[in-house]
Parts: sequence; structure tokens; C-alpha cells
Amino acid sequence: MTKQEQQDLKLIVYRMDEADKRVNALHKEFKTDLQELHADIKFIKENLFNPETGLWAETKLNSQFRKNTTMWRGIIGGGVIAALVESFWGFFTK
Repeated sequence: MTKQEQQDLKLIVYRMDEADKRVNALHKEFKTDLQELHADIKFIKENLFNPETGLWAETKLNSQFRKNTTMWRGIIGGGVIAALVESFWGFFTK
């Protein structure tokens, strides 16, 4: 090997080492960025789509409320209104 070839080889090895350092730095940066992204996605998943404590749990509570109010608007509510109308009707027809 000539002296020029040795210098070229050292330069190539140096550039490859520097490229490896940059790639390792990018890996570290991406790893931290991806961990933050994973934490954000996990937060969204747990707070929106968790059927026990998230947004869907509130929706379930709202549907339970609707079921309870439907009962009152049905037979029982109709009976109460009929009793009130009958009592007022009797009051006004006397």
C-alpha cells in the first residue's frame, strides 16, 4: 500500500465512524421522540376509548340516564299525567 492509499483508507474509516456516530445520535433522538409519541397515544387511548373510565364510560352513563327517563315517560309517566288530568278535570266540572 502506498502512503496515499493509507491516507485515503484512514479518511474512509474516519468518515464511516462519523457516519456511525450520526446514525447512533439519530437512533437516540428517534427513540425519545417515539417514546413521547407512544405516551401521547397511550393517553388518548386510555382517556377516550377505555369503557370503564374514559369518554365511553360517560356515554354509557348518559344512555343509562336515557333508559331511566324512558321509564318515566312510559307507563308510569302516563299514569301520573292521567291522574293529574283527571283530578283537574273533576275540579273544573263541578
